[in-house]
Amino acid sequence: VRMAMRSKPGASNKGEVLTDVMIAEIREIFSLFDKDADGFVQRSDLGTIVRGLNLNPSETEVLEMMQDVDPENRGSFNQNALCSLIARRPKEEQTLEDIVEALRLVAEDVGVDKLQTKMQIVTFKDQITKLGKEKGEQLLGPQVDEIINDCKLDHDGDILIEDFAKYLLSK
Repeated sequence: VRMAMRSKPGASNKGEVLTDVMIAEIREIFSLFDKDADGFVQRSDLGTIVRGLNLNPSETEVLEMMQDVDPENRGSFNQNALCSLIARRPKEEQTLEDIVEALRLVAEDVGVDKLQTKMQIVTFKDQITKLGKEKGEQLLGPQVDEIINDCKLDHDGDILIEDFAKYLLSK
């Protein structure tokens, strides 16, 4: 759903200042992947590392990050490159209203009224799968079913948009 979000006017794209706690978290997860303690981690581990730092990049974004931390394509990167990458990433603060608006945009794309409070599950599944493909994320039907079942979103064949937005914020 983050994929459908539009930037707000005046929203900042600046990165964030890393706190001592964040730097310690980066060092800790980096050391877990630095198996031979040479100060470098394999480029292929970057997606797992940033997700371990509570970021949720798409596969396409991970590929861009890989180029950022390893511009010479050596196959590995150091801790400083990771810290720099994390510090430059824009901080994403999503509000309930932002997520509800994004979900309504998804619903609107298939002709559902913009002020609609619910969306048919079939429509939701189709749209989320389609958006995922467009953004480089391969979401399969069973994965979407699992999301719907795990967060108990099925209300007589519909998803309540605000309930789903609240679920997303809680994760």
